[in-house]
Amino acid sequence: MADVPPAHDDALPHLHQWLPLLSESLATQGHFRWQVRGASMTPTLPPGCVITITPPPAQIPLGALLVFAGDDALVVHRLVHRTPHFLVTQGDNRRTPDRWLRADQVLGVVAAAHQDGRRIWPRTWEAARRWRWIGRAGSLWLLRRLQKAATS
Repeated sequence: MADVPPAHDDALPHLHQWLPLLSESLATQGHFRWQVRGASMTPTLPPGCVITITPPPAQIPLGALLVFAGDDALVVHRLVHRTPHFLVTQGDNRRTPDRWLRADQVLGVVAAAHQDGRRIWPRTWEAARRWRWIGRAGSLWLLRRLQKAATS
C-alpha cells in the first residue's frame, strides 16, 4: 500500500499519534504534506514522493486519490467504485480492491504530488487517465467473477 509511515519503523510515530496532527492541519491550514513510503500507487505515486492532502469534497469523484487510515498506517488509494453507502478503493499497483469504506472514513484527498522539486501529479490529461485505472479495476473485478463462476 502507499503507506505513510511504515508501521515497522519505531522512529516514526504510530498512526494514533499523528492522526490528530493531520486532522488539525487540514482544519486550520487546509492541507497536510506527507511522504509516500509504499509502492501500491505506482506508477502514479512513486515511493518517496511528497503528497499534499486536502479535505475531501462533499461529493468525491471517481478516480480521486483518497487518504484513509489503514490498520496502522495512512493509505492512499484510488476511488474506483461507489455504492449508495460505501466507497471502493484500489491501489493502482494492486489487483484487488481494499475493504469497503464509509465516506466518513476518508481523511482527505490527494491534491498534488511532488518529487525532486517538481510536480508529478496530477499530470496533463489526468481526468482522462483516471478512467484507465477505474476501467482496469472493473475489468479485474469481472475477471475474478468469471474465474469464480468457472470453478464453481
